[in-house]
Amino acid sequence: MNDSIRVPWFELPNAPATGTRLCALDDVPEVGVKMLVIEAESDKEGDARQAPFRLVILRSASGIKAYVNRCAHFGVPLSEKPEHLIFTPEVSISCNVHYARYRWSDGHCLEGECKGEALIAVPVAIDAAGQIIVAA
Repeated sequence: MNDSIRVPWFELPNAPATGTRLCALDDVPEVGVKMLVIEAESDKEGDARQAPFRLVILRSASGIKAYVNRCAHFGVPLSEKPEHLIFTPEVSISCNVHYARYRWSDGHCLEGECKGEALIAVPVAIDAAGQIIVAA
């Protein structure tokens, strides 16, 4: 396992602050996923870009979940493109590089070289305006 994966989501580079609006609830299929890329601000000189913060938002009858878009096995994105993301609603989400399979409800690895580890969860809530935000 990549040691950098063990850190809490808010300690990862360019993690969004609590209260950050991610997207409208209506932007996520009722039973499906949405991938988000939160671009980092440029450095003080204004010309160098930092790596973006990548999220996967899962929506189902049981609610909204968000995970850092990074496989617990090797630290690569679960998928670079939404159309390549492998998932079974309310059951699992998989890495399309290593095919590690994670439980939908808690991100726990069910199958693959990261068995016993988990995706990094990001707490989210839905505000009064129907926006998904980063929760405390």
